[in-house]
Amino acid sequence: MKIVILGKGAWGGAVGELIRSRGHEVAWVEQDRVKMPGPAEIIFLATPTQLVRGCLRELGPQSVPVVSLSKGVEIETGKRITEVVRELWPQAPVAAVSGPSLATELANQTPTAVVAAAADEALAKQVQKILHGPTFRVYRTTDLAGVEWGGALKNVYALAAGMCAGLGLGENSLAGLLTRSLREMVRVAVQLGAKEETLYGLSGVGDLMLTSYSRESRNRRVGERLGAGDRLDQALASVKGVCEGVPTTEALHRIEAKRKVEAPVADQLYAVLFQGKSPKEALQALLERDPKAETV
Repeated sequence: MKIVILGKGAWGGAVGELIRSRGHEVAWVEQDRVKMPGPAEIIFLATPTQLVRGCLRELGPQSVPVVSLSKGVEIETGKRITEVVRELWPQAPVAAVSGPSLATELANQTPTAVVAAAADEALAKQVQKILHGPTFRVYRTTDLAGVEWGGALKNVYALAAGMCAGLGLGENSLAGLLTRSLREMVRVAVQLGAKEETLYGLSGVGDLMLTSYSRESRNRRVGERLGAGDRLDQALASVKGVCEGVPTTEALHRIEAKRKVEAPVADQLYAVLFQGKSPKEALQALLERDPKAETV
């Protein structure tokens, strides 16, 4: 198949090489030259979330399937990536791939498992067939909203996990924070259209664990720097590439205001990122909340 990948960062590059190794013809569209290299049978989208809309507009409408590899939410609209694609390219069928997957390990052929999602199971199977191989196991689902929300929200809570580590707190603290973050992540995603079981799979808890614990994770590293006392601009400058958790936290804050979604961990993270609250003050605010049942 002729496949075009929008974005040749670490992730877009690694996925493209994987697809090429499966015998497909692959071409990339890079950010500094947004022009289709020729006709495509399927497009993979790996640009930073906040640049997706501009990239699609510049390329002009397409009608072939589009597979999102991006993990974020548009700040201004609160839309998932495939919703942005549907808005601008209404004739293009949409899918997404997400899960615990570091680009460096994918490039090194480290065994990895992800999930391909599309409302149309035939499209999910097509994406699965393109990507699946000896070291890259691809599952499938029709819960597109669940897979995209899992991939986006885990970046928010990985930032919080990094701050916990940056504050020098112990394993008890980190385990407790991540467990409650998962509960919050599930609650938020379900209210936004996801199926609960999806958040307990690869694109939810799987990606949350990896992004929160791995030192390769930009979100974890930015969170650590914030916990250690850096300003947001300093923390962001310490990593190469986009830290998707920051704009996703802002987008989630706007969604909360409209949809009345309860997300105390994300609220405190927003206060640290954008309102000048210290990580220690945010932690204390979480600890001082009224006691309640665990399943709430």
